[in-house]
Amino acid sequence: MALVVSFFNKAKLIVRNVQYRLWKRKNKSASFKDYFAEIVQKHIQSGRAHPTLGDNLAGKTFGVSGHRSFMLLARRYGIQASDVCVDYGCGTLRVGLHAIEYLKPGCYWGLDVSDFLLNRGRELIGADLEHRKAPNLRVISGSSLREAAAAHPKLVFSISVLVHVHPDELSEYFTNILSLIDGNGVGMITTEWTGGDTYQTARQSWVHSVTTLRDAAPGNLTFIERAKRSNRTGGVIEVRGSAN
Repeated sequence: MALVVSFFNKAKLIVRNVQYRLWKRKNKSASFKDYFAEIVQKHIQSGRAHPTLGDNLAGKTFGVSGHRSFMLLARRYGIQASDVCVDYGCGTLRVGLHAIEYLKPGCYWGLDVSDFLLNRGRELIGADLEHRKAPNLRVISGSSLREAAAAHPKLVFSISVLVHVHPDELSEYFTNILSLIDGNGVGMITTEWTGGDTYQTARQSWVHSVTTLRDAAPGNLTFIERAKRSNRTGGVIEVRGSAN
């Protein structure tokens, strides 16, 4: 039975990758993250459950899911309400909601690849909270990265994002995060990695190898193991600039 499931998953992945190549032919100047944004938007608009995006969270409740994740971050990194934090790949603010509530007005920055995701996040947190806390929500670009970096964030966190970064876009991902880190600031990434070769697990998901991640990052990476399976390790990657 396991072999049948494995064969089915591999066949499905081949079909999905063909679909991406066909999409790329029609959108030659677009990147994989544009494809990701398009697929996710269709998924959310269909009303189907998603593990981390939208209000129909698989087995979770928006407004509850993400609270523990942010509070653990706040304790681990000594985040005070007056500190600036950047949520890189904030999605529809599943974790961002709790950061916005915790931080003082204007101290939260949420960056993502899609206006659709940011606007859906605005709807989910509500106009009252957005008015009171004035979160800075931006599409990732050179100008928005410079704007967020100028706010001197103490922590840049990226939760369940790296798994969806295409291998060809890893260098851009790490470069962007490092561009946001100020002085003694730190980047914190939750993800999985492997000691072997990078491998694809779904249409928009990879388990990247430690070697590939280190090669892609212009700064220093520290791997903190939390859980281990036969072919992958889950945990936290801390990112600091070369001079830190």
